[in-house]
Amino acid sequence: MDRHVLQVIKRFRPLIPNMMKLSLMKRFYDTVEDRRSPVLDEISRRWFETSETQMYRASANFVARVVSEGSTYFLRFNHNTERSIGHIEAELRYIHRLIDRGINANVPVHSLSGNLVESVDTGLGVFHSVMFEEVPGVHIESDDLDTNGFKLWGTALARVHETGEGQEISCVPSWYNHLDSIRSIAQDNPVLLSEVEKIEKILGGYDQTGNYGLIPFDFEMDNIKWVDELPGFMDFDDFCYHWYAADIAFALRDLHGDKMSDFDPVDPHFISFIKGYREIKEITDGELERIPVFIRFHNLYMYSRIQRASEGEVEETDWVINLHSKLRSKNESYLRDMKENPL
Repeated sequence: MDRHVLQVIKRFRPLIPNMMKLSLMKRFYDTVEDRRSPVLDEISRRWFETSETQMYRASANFVARVVSEGSTYFLRFNHNTERSIGHIEAELRYIHRLIDRGINANVPVHSLSGNLVESVDTGLGVFHSVMFEEVPGVHIESDDLDTNGFKLWGTALARVHETGEGQEISCVPSWYNHLDSIRSIAQDNPVLLSEVEKIEKILGGYDQTGNYGLIPFDFEMDNIKWVDELPGFMDFDDFCYHWYAADIAFALRDLHGDKMSDFDPVDPHFISFIKGYREIKEITDGELERIPVFIRFHNLYMYSRIQRASEGEVEETDWVINLHSKLRSKNESYLRDMKENPL
Protein backbone atom coordinates (compact mmCIF):
# COMPACT_ATOMS: atom_id res chain seq x y z
CA MET A 1 0.00 0.00 0.00
CA ASP A 2 2.72 2.52 0.94
CA ARG A 3 4.51 1.97 -2.38
CA HIS A 4 1.36 2.93 -4.27
CA VAL A 5 0.72 5.97 -2.07
CA LEU A 6 4.24 7.22 -2.77
CA GLN A 7 3.49 6.89 -6.48
CA VAL A 8 0.36 8.98 -5.95
CA ILE A 9 2.37 11.63 -4.13
CA LYS A 10 4.90 11.71 -6.96
CA ARG A 11 2.04 12.62 -9.32
CA PHE A 12 1.66 15.90 -7.43
CA ARG A 13 3.03 18.78 -9.44
CA PRO A 14 5.48 21.25 -7.88
CA LEU A 15 2.51 23.56 -7.42
CA ILE A 16 0.53 21.66 -4.79
CA PRO A 17 -3.05 20.86 -5.88
CA ASN A 18 -6.19 21.34 -3.84
CA MET A 19 -6.21 18.80 -1.05
CA MET A 20 -8.69 16.80 0.99
CA LYS A 21 -7.97 16.26 4.68
CA LEU A 22 -4.90 14.08 5.20
CA SER A 23 -6.74 12.17 7.92
CA LEU A 24 -9.39 11.11 5.38
CA MET A 25 -6.77 10.24 2.78
CA LYS A 26 -4.94 8.08 5.32
CA ARG A 27 -8.12 6.24 6.37
CA PHE A 28 -8.95 5.46 2.76
CA TYR A 29 -5.45 4.32 1.78
CA ASP A 30 -5.46 1.94 4.71
CA THR A 31 -8.02 -0.02 2.64
CA VAL A 32 -5.86 0.01 -0.52
CA GLU A 33 -3.57 -2.85 -1.48
CA ASP A 34 -1.86 -2.95 -4.87
CA ARG A 35 -4.18 -0.16 -6.12
CA ARG A 36 -7.31 -2.13 -5.19
CA SER A 37 -9.78 -1.48 -2.41
CA PRO A 38 -13.11 -2.98 -1.32
CA VAL A 39 -14.38 0.61 -1.09
CA LEU A 40 -13.61 1.11 -4.79
CA ASP A 41 -15.39 -2.11 -5.69
CA GLU A 42 -18.43 -1.17 -3.63
CA ILE A 43 -18.77 2.21 -5.34
CA SER A 44 -18.00 1.09 -8.90
CA ARG A 45 -20.70 -1.62 -8.68
CA ARG A 46 -23.27 1.18 -8.74
CA TRP A 47 -22.31 1.59 -12.42
CA PHE A 48 -21.01 -1.78 -13.59
CA GLU A 49 -21.77 -5.29 -12.41
CA THR A 50 -18.23 -6.31 -13.33
CA SER A 51 -15.22 -4.08 -13.86
CA GLU A 52 -11.51 -3.73 -13.21
CA THR A 53 -11.18 -0.82 -10.79
CA GLN A 54 -7.83 0.54 -9.62
CA MET A 55 -6.87 3.62 -7.66
CA TYR A 56 -5.49 6.40 -9.85
CA ARG A 57 -4.85 9.43 -7.64
CA ALA A 58 -6.04 11.45 -4.66
CA SER A 59 -5.87 15.20 -4.11
CA ALA A 60 -9.08 17.22 -3.80
CA ASN A 61 -10.93 14.04 -4.86
CA PHE A 62 -10.34 10.33 -4.93
CA VAL A 63 -10.12 9.12 -8.53
CA ALA A 64 -10.08 5.51 -9.76
CA ARG A 65 -9.58 4.11 -13.24
CA VAL A 66 -12.38 1.74 -14.24
CA VAL A 67 -12.33 -0.64 -17.20
CA SER A 68 -15.56 -2.39 -18.17
CA GLU A 69 -16.26 -4.29 -21.40
CA GLY A 70 -13.19 -2.79 -23.04
CA SER A 71 -14.05 0.85 -22.27
CA THR A 72 -12.22 3.08 -19.80
CA TYR A 73 -13.90 5.38 -17.31
CA PHE A 74 -12.85 7.45 -14.33
CA LEU A 75 -14.67 7.20 -11.02
CA ARG A 76 -14.45 10.33 -8.88
CA PHE A 77 -15.71 10.36 -5.33
CA ASN A 78 -15.69 12.72 -2.35
CA HIS A 79 -16.52 12.16 1.28
CA ASN A 80 -19.71 14.01 2.20
CA THR A 81 -17.70 16.16 4.60
CA GLU A 82 -15.56 17.39 1.70
CA ARG A 83 -18.07 18.13 -1.07
CA SER A 84 -21.84 18.56 -1.04
CA ILE A 85 -24.09 16.67 -3.42
CA GLY A 86 -25.63 20.01 -4.43
CA HIS A 87 -22.26 21.28 -5.63
CA ILE A 88 -21.61 18.10 -7.62
CA GLU A 89 -25.03 18.25 -9.28
CA ALA A 90 -24.38 21.90 -10.17
CA GLU A 91 -21.03 20.91 -11.70
CA LEU A 92 -22.74 18.29 -13.86
CA ARG A 93 -25.26 20.87 -15.10
CA TYR A 94 -22.32 23.07 -16.07
CA ILE A 95 -20.58 20.20 -17.87
CA HIS A 96 -23.74 19.31 -19.79
CA ARG A 97 -24.08 22.94 -20.85
CA LEU A 98 -20.52 22.85 -22.21
CA ILE A 99 -21.08 19.55 -24.01
CA ASP A 100 -24.41 20.69 -25.49
CA ARG A 101 -22.61 23.68 -26.99
CA GLY A 102 -19.84 21.69 -28.59
CA ILE A 103 -17.14 21.65 -25.92
CA ASN A 104 -15.29 18.32 -25.68
CA ALA A 105 -15.60 17.67 -21.94
CA ASN A 106 -15.65 14.50 -19.84
CA VAL A 107 -19.10 12.94 -20.25
CA PRO A 108 -20.91 11.88 -17.05
CA VAL A 109 -22.25 8.31 -17.06
CA HIS A 110 -25.58 7.20 -15.60
CA SER A 111 -25.43 4.50 -12.94
CA LEU A 112 -27.33 1.22 -13.17
CA SER A 113 -30.10 2.99 -11.23
CA GLY A 114 -30.16 5.83 -13.74
CA ASN A 115 -28.44 8.39 -11.51
CA LEU A 116 -25.54 10.66 -12.37
CA VAL A 117 -24.54 10.97 -8.70
CA GLU A 118 -24.54 8.02 -6.33
CA SER A 119 -24.15 8.49 -2.57
CA VAL A 120 -22.61 5.28 -1.25
CA ASP A 121 -22.51 4.51 2.47
CA THR A 122 -19.24 2.68 3.11
CA GLY A 123 -17.31 1.70 6.20
CA LEU A 124 -15.56 5.06 5.90
CA GLY A 125 -18.77 7.06 5.67
CA VAL A 126 -20.82 8.36 2.73
CA PHE A 127 -19.06 9.12 -0.55
CA HIS A 128 -20.74 11.17 -3.28
CA SER A 129 -19.60 9.53 -6.51
CA VAL A 130 -19.70 10.23 -10.24
CA MET A 131 -18.43 8.28 -13.25
CA PHE A 132 -17.01 9.90 -16.38
CA GLU A 133 -16.09 8.55 -19.78
CA GLU A 134 -12.38 8.79 -20.47
CA VAL A 135 -11.44 11.87 -22.47
CA PRO A 136 -9.41 10.68 -25.50
CA GLY A 137 -6.01 12.14 -26.29
CA VAL A 138 -2.70 12.73 -24.56
CA HIS A 139 -1.54 15.06 -21.81
CA ILE A 140 1.08 17.64 -22.72
CA GLU A 141 3.12 19.44 -20.08
CA SER A 142 3.17 23.23 -20.31
CA ASP A 143 6.98 23.05 -20.42
CA ASP A 144 6.66 21.15 -23.71
CA LEU A 145 4.43 23.75 -25.39
CA ASP A 146 5.74 26.12 -28.04
CA THR A 147 4.14 29.52 -28.63
CA ASN A 148 1.53 27.98 -30.94
CA GLY A 149 0.61 25.52 -28.20
CA PHE A 150 0.04 28.42 -25.79
CA LYS A 151 -2.10 30.10 -28.42
CA LEU A 152 -4.27 26.98 -28.77
CA TRP A 153 -4.53 26.77 -24.99
CA GLY A 154 -5.73 30.37 -24.79
CA THR A 155 -8.28 29.76 -27.53
CA ALA A 156 -9.56 26.71 -25.66
CA LEU A 157 -10.10 28.64 -22.43
CA ALA A 158 -11.89 31.45 -24.26
CA ARG A 159 -14.29 28.92 -25.81
CA VAL A 160 -15.13 27.54 -22.37
CA HIS A 161 -15.72 31.06 -21.02
CA GLU A 162 -17.87 31.99 -24.01
CA THR A 163 -19.94 28.83 -23.67
CA GLY A 164 -20.67 29.44 -19.99
CA GLU A 165 -21.69 33.08 -20.45
CA GLY A 166 -25.06 33.96 -19.00
CA GLN A 167 -25.54 30.61 -17.28
CA GLU A 168 -27.08 30.89 -13.82
CA ILE A 169 -26.60 27.81 -11.65
CA SER A 170 -27.50 27.50 -7.98
CA CYS A 171 -25.11 25.99 -5.41
CA VAL A 172 -22.07 27.49 -7.16
CA PRO A 173 -19.59 29.47 -5.03
CA SER A 174 -18.24 32.85 -6.03
CA TRP A 175 -14.95 34.59 -5.32
CA TYR A 176 -16.59 36.17 -2.28
CA ASN A 177 -17.52 32.78 -0.82
CA HIS A 178 -13.90 31.74 -1.25
CA LEU A 179 -12.78 34.94 0.45
CA ASP A 180 -15.03 34.20 3.45
CA SER A 181 -13.42 30.78 3.72
CA ILE A 182 -9.94 32.30 3.51
CA ARG A 183 -10.80 34.91 6.14
CA SER A 184 -11.67 32.24 8.72
CA ILE A 185 -8.15 30.82 8.38
CA ALA A 186 -6.44 34.23 8.40
CA GLN A 187 -7.76 35.60 11.69
CA ASP A 188 -4.69 34.69 13.76
CA ASN A 189 -2.09 35.68 11.17
CA PRO A 190 -1.49 39.42 10.63
CA VAL A 191 0.20 38.91 7.24
CA LEU A 192 -2.68 36.84 5.89
CA LEU A 193 -5.35 39.07 7.38
CA SER A 194 -3.78 42.18 5.87
CA GLU A 195 -3.71 40.58 2.41
CA VAL A 196 -7.32 39.39 2.75
CA GLU A 197 -8.54 42.86 3.72
CA LYS A 198 -6.65 44.51 0.87
CA ILE A 199 -7.79 42.03 -1.75
CA GLU A 200 -11.41 42.27 -0.62
CA LYS A 201 -11.29 46.04 -1.11
CA ILE A 202 -9.63 45.71 -4.52
CA LEU A 203 -11.97 43.02 -5.86
CA GLY A 204 -14.99 44.81 -4.43
CA GLY A 205 -14.22 47.69 -6.79
CA TYR A 206 -14.20 45.52 -9.92
CA ASP A 207 -17.23 45.42 -12.21
CA GLN A 208 -19.04 42.07 -12.14
CA THR A 209 -20.52 42.42 -15.60
CA GLY A 210 -18.82 41.79 -18.92
CA ASN A 211 -15.92 39.39 -18.48
CA TYR A 212 -17.26 37.84 -15.30
CA GLY A 213 -19.06 34.53 -14.97
CA LEU A 214 -18.55 30.80 -14.59
CA ILE A 215 -14.94 29.67 -14.79
CA PRO A 216 -13.48 26.14 -14.56
CA PHE A 217 -10.87 27.54 -12.11
CA ASP A 218 -8.32 24.80 -12.79
CA PHE A 219 -7.69 24.97 -16.54
CA GLU A 220 -4.09 23.81 -16.32
CA MET A 221 -2.55 21.49 -18.88
CA ASP A 222 -2.86 18.42 -16.67
CA ASN A 223 -6.65 18.78 -17.00
CA ILE A 224 -6.55 18.87 -20.80
CA LYS A 225 -5.97 16.07 -23.30
CA TRP A 226 -5.09 16.72 -26.93
CA VAL A 227 -5.84 14.89 -30.16
CA ASP A 228 -3.62 16.80 -32.57
CA GLU A 229 -4.74 20.41 -32.00
CA LEU A 230 -8.17 19.51 -30.59
CA PRO A 231 -8.49 19.74 -26.78
CA GLY A 232 -10.67 17.73 -24.43
CA PHE A 233 -11.34 18.90 -20.89
CA MET A 234 -11.83 17.36 -17.47
CA ASP A 235 -11.90 18.38 -13.81
CA PHE A 236 -14.53 21.09 -13.37
CA ASP A 237 -15.21 20.41 -9.69
CA ASP A 238 -13.77 23.74 -8.48
CA PHE A 239 -15.79 25.82 -10.96
CA CYS A 240 -17.11 29.08 -9.58
CA TYR A 241 -18.16 32.62 -10.45
CA HIS A 242 -15.12 34.82 -10.97
CA TRP A 243 -13.50 37.17 -13.46
CA TYR A 244 -12.23 35.58 -16.67
CA ALA A 245 -8.85 37.27 -16.19
CA ALA A 246 -8.57 35.39 -12.89
CA ASP A 247 -9.03 32.11 -14.73
CA ILE A 248 -6.20 33.08 -17.07
CA ALA A 249 -3.99 33.77 -14.04
CA PHE A 250 -4.92 30.43 -12.46
CA ALA A 251 -4.34 28.47 -15.68
CA LEU A 252 -0.87 29.94 -16.19
CA ARG A 253 0.47 29.21 -12.71
CA ASP A 254 3.44 27.32 -14.12
CA LEU A 255 4.40 30.37 -16.16
CA HIS A 256 4.63 32.76 -13.22
CA GLY A 257 5.53 30.21 -10.55
CA ASP A 258 2.43 31.09 -8.52
CA LYS A 259 4.04 34.44 -7.59
CA MET A 260 2.58 37.79 -8.56
CA SER A 261 6.06 39.33 -8.56
CA ASP A 262 7.13 36.85 -11.27
CA PHE A 263 4.27 37.62 -13.65
CA ASP A 264 5.71 38.95 -16.91
CA PRO A 265 3.15 40.52 -19.29
CA VAL A 266 5.67 40.49 -22.15
CA ASP A 267 6.54 36.81 -21.80
CA PRO A 268 6.19 35.38 -25.36
CA HIS A 269 4.15 32.43 -24.06
CA PHE A 270 1.75 34.72 -22.23
CA ILE A 271 1.40 36.93 -25.30
CA SER A 272 0.64 33.86 -27.45
CA PHE A 273 -1.94 32.63 -24.92
CA ILE A 274 -3.73 35.99 -24.96
CA LYS A 275 -3.55 36.15 -28.75
CA GLY A 276 -5.36 32.82 -28.91
CA TYR A 277 -7.87 33.91 -26.28
CA ARG A 278 -8.69 37.09 -28.19
CA GLU A 279 -9.49 35.10 -31.32
CA ILE A 280 -12.66 34.06 -29.46
CA LYS A 281 -13.30 36.66 -26.75
CA GLU A 282 -12.37 40.27 -26.14
CA ILE A 283 -10.37 41.02 -23.03
CA THR A 284 -8.80 44.41 -22.42
CA ASP A 285 -5.25 45.21 -21.39
CA GLY A 286 -6.74 46.80 -18.28
CA GLU A 287 -8.33 43.51 -17.29
CA LEU A 288 -5.06 41.67 -17.83
CA GLU A 289 -3.27 44.17 -15.59
CA ARG A 290 -5.30 42.69 -12.73
CA ILE A 291 -3.58 39.32 -13.06
CA PRO A 292 -1.10 39.92 -10.18
CA VAL A 293 -4.08 40.56 -7.87
CA PHE A 294 -5.70 37.31 -8.98
CA ILE A 295 -2.43 35.44 -8.42
CA ARG A 296 -2.42 36.69 -4.83
CA PHE A 297 -6.07 35.68 -4.46
CA HIS A 298 -5.12 32.18 -5.58
CA ASN A 299 -2.22 32.12 -3.11
CA LEU A 300 -4.60 32.92 -0.28
CA TYR A 301 -7.13 30.36 -1.46
CA MET A 302 -4.52 27.61 -1.72
CA TYR A 303 -3.09 28.51 1.67
CA SER A 304 -6.51 28.04 3.25
CA ARG A 305 -7.07 24.72 1.47
CA ILE A 306 -3.71 23.40 2.62
CA GLN A 307 -4.35 24.50 6.20
CA ARG A 308 -7.66 22.66 6.25
CA ALA A 309 -6.09 19.56 4.74
CA SER A 310 -3.64 19.47 7.63
CA GLU A 311 -6.25 19.79 10.38
CA GLY A 312 -6.93 16.90 12.75
CA GLU A 313 -4.82 14.08 14.05
CA VAL A 314 -3.47 11.51 11.63
CA GLU A 315 -1.14 8.57 12.10
CA GLU A 316 2.35 9.65 11.03
CA THR A 317 3.34 6.98 8.52
CA ASP A 318 6.22 7.72 6.14
CA TRP A 319 4.04 8.88 3.25
CA VAL A 320 1.93 11.09 5.54
CA ILE A 321 5.08 12.71 6.93
CA ASN A 322 6.34 13.21 3.38
CA LEU A 323 3.13 14.81 2.16
CA HIS A 324 2.70 16.87 5.33
CA SER A 325 6.18 18.26 4.76
CA LYS A 326 5.35 19.22 1.16
CA LEU A 327 2.21 21.02 2.26
CA ARG A 328 3.89 22.84 5.13
CA SER A 329 6.72 23.94 2.85
CA LYS A 330 4.27 25.28 0.27
CA ASN A 331 2.37 27.32 2.83
CA GLU A 332 5.59 28.69 4.27
CA SER A 333 6.55 29.86 0.77
CA TYR A 334 3.16 31.54 0.35
CA LEU A 335 3.56 33.40 3.64
CA ARG A 336 7.11 34.42 2.82
CA ASP A 337 6.05 35.82 -0.55
CA MET A 338 3.12 37.72 0.97
CA LYS A 339 5.41 39.26 3.56
CA GLU A 340 8.10 40.21 1.04
CA ASN A 341 5.70 41.29 -1.74
CA PRO A 342 2.47 42.58 -0.19
CA LEU A 343 -0.36 43.93 -2.32
